[in-house]
Amino acid sequence: METYKGLVLAERNAGDRGKFIDILTENNTVQEVYVRGAKKASSAATSLTQLFSYAVFSIQQRNGRVYLDSAEPIRIFYRLRESLSRLSLAMYFSELIRLSVREFRPAGETCEVMRLMLNTLHYLENGSREEGLLKPIFELRLMTELGMMPDLLMCRTCGEFLPKRLYFSVEEGCFSCQECGVSYRTQSPILLRAPALQAMRHIVFADFQRLFHFHLGAENLASVQLCAERFVQYHLGVCPEALTFYHKITAPVLHSEEEPHEQEL
Repeated sequence: METYKGLVLAERNAGDRGKFIDILTENNTVQEVYVRGAKKASSAATSLTQLFSYAVFSIQQRNGRVYLDSAEPIRIFYRLRESLSRLSLAMYFSELIRLSVREFRPAGETCEVMRLMLNTLHYLENGSREEGLLKPIFELRLMTELGMMPDLLMCRTCGEFLPKRLYFSVEEGCFSCQECGVSYRTQSPILLRAPALQAMRHIVFADFQRLFHFHLGAENLASVQLCAERFVQYHLGVCPEALTFYHKITAPVLHSEEEPHEQEL
């Protein structure tokens, strides 16, 4: 018997009575678990193993398969279902984790994907941070936690720390000031202003207490969104279906009016 805290990232039907769920564990791994009798309306497992349920799971392994024995609820992010855009964005985050996080993690390797996901879902559910800000925060910080942090310290050619304008290379994961230009290996450089660079630095370097506490104007936010999304797709080699759906339903209101936050970059 094994017990751990976990968050349900996905669920799939399995036969007439059961289902499989993918759980992001407190050890920052993803584990597939079979839930017996999950389709019974009276089953306690029905609510505790639904999508975005955060609980303490007790599991056992038999014949090479992992079975759910019991679960105790901690928090269910049920209000995400009140908004189609919030739900689809949360599903995109889940899909990214399932496609990128390993089932087993070497001892001593630090990673805080679980903390990132729980914090992001908290702000997404209560609406205190706009979706357009949460998306690049999650994308860039996830890549950082996975060991694929972009190099944002200085211009790769001249070493300038904060140029007023710069080019970000998705392929190389670094930037060059406008004066130095980009290398031939960069296929589609993204032109940024200094506030966008500062925001990206904040996302990859800030501690979790400060990670979500900043404000960014619409133009610079759009640049950060573009950098983050392309960086994830290029280096993970994925384009999740949930992201396509999210763009489809939010395209008419992509840049909504922003709420004031604690710190402006």
